[in-house]
Amino acid sequence: MAAYRLICIFILPACFSAAPSHTIMKMDTFTDLIQELESSLPEWPARDVAELLLSSNTKQFQSHQYLSDRQAALAHVLLSEKVIRLEGMPWQQQGVVLAPDGSTVALRSLVDTVVCGWKAKCDVKKLKNDTRDVEPSKDTGPSQEPHSHTMCRISLPSVLGLHFASLKDSLQVPLYVPDGCWDSTTNPKTFQLHGAPSITDLTLANFNGVLDGALLREMMIINETQKMSDLLHSYYGGIPARSPYRRQNFQALLEKGELGDAIGKAIECYKKQYPGSGLPNMTEEELKETTAAAAKQFEQQYLDCPAVIPRCQWGAKPYKGTPTLLGFPLQHIYIHHTYEPSRPCLSFKDCSADMRSMQRFHQEDRGWDDIGYSFVVGSDGYLYEGRGWLWVGAHTKGHNSIGYGVSFIGNFMASVPEDPILSLVRDRFLSCAVVSGYITSNYTVQGHRQVVKTSCPGDALFQKISAWKNFKES
Repeated sequence: MAAYRLICIFILPACFSAAPSHTIMKMDTFTDLIQELESSLPEWPARDVAELLLSSNTKQFQSHQYLSDRQAALAHVLLSEKVIRLEGMPWQQQGVVLAPDGSTVALRSLVDTVVCGWKAKCDVKKLKNDTRDVEPSKDTGPSQEPHSHTMCRISLPSVLGLHFASLKDSLQVPLYVPDGCWDSTTNPKTFQLHGAPSITDLTLANFNGVLDGALLREMMIINETQKMSDLLHSYYGGIPARSPYRRQNFQALLEKGELGDAIGKAIECYKKQYPGSGLPNMTEEELKETTAAAAKQFEQQYLDCPAVIPRCQWGAKPYKGTPTLLGFPLQHIYIHHTYEPSRPCLSFKDCSADMRSMQRFHQEDRGWDDIGYSFVVGSDGYLYEGRGWLWVGAHTKGHNSIGYGVSFIGNFMASVPEDPILSLVRDRFLSCAVVSGYITSNYTVQGHRQVVKTSCPGDALFQKISAWKNFKES
């Protein structure tokens, strides 16, 4: 089992002993470092700047050639990704940053993918015999071999393949990918996981990093002259940002069967590279079954499902008292609008503030135990966890224990959310809930007004949901 562990600890030059111990782990910190490098290396394209950062985390890298000691130390802090557990403490992940959209991104995974792509590159002879780190060259940029793969760590197909290959007798075991929360969303320094990582240390931050790296790489191919700092600003910080749609956009890059094929190649490559790794021997048919299961689970559990901002991330106060657990699968979905706040929120900052405002109103003014809704939909591209999948809500009087309440932030009497926001619920949330076992396959969708005397979810939004699959007339 130890052979599968992919925690990577780097041995670095003495200059890194001065690495800042209280770095604010925000995407802006990374972008600022990129801008500094672009100023001193104005002729370098974005991908070469990324490769320089990748090579800066190698043992033989001579930092004085391109980076100051401070820059090299900061690069080490940002890119040295580790999953650790201190005695008596929960699991933590280092080398991750909080993005402006509220998601957490492993920067090493992002930069690896920008430079090398998301698929495994298998050259067994090179992997066995040429393990030295590549030093930068003043003539060709960051590496002597442009875009060398010797610096890149294991790929997305590799970690998925190793996970499922180790469970080949239990292919129905769900893919467990822990998320987590920061100690602060304004000055984040420590990222704590919600649970123990899997055998291959898969985390949501790693997946976000790979997907973001793949999409940024595509953007660099389309516009080779655009600076990497500009790409990062537009991708994470635009209004609306592109990053909340990383799952859909990455899915659009995939060709039919491509992910399964890449996983199969990665498993075979790993077995050749590490013949004593303990991976079980598989027939061609077993390998095909394993890779198909891995690709299907990843797509169903991750790519097909909308991203949800957890309670701790938007700053929820504790539940008052003891929550009542739901008995799923449930039969019903009730659609709401918040009415107040009346304006759709377009950023993580604004949506989080709206969530805190609604929770405060529900707890203090209405005397409820918590925010009433099960999930809330922002116009920033994310769902926000209210009472979530497990707890009985206070959203639809008389029906709270038999259905989930999903509310769109805004007043939708005369207007409706943008199509991509409606699609998050209609095409992703509902199908994901079925696959995950939270609602029945023959679930019903109704507006709040159909079971309670109210104008909710607004005339315009109600007209929209009336055309949804499984909508039930009053």
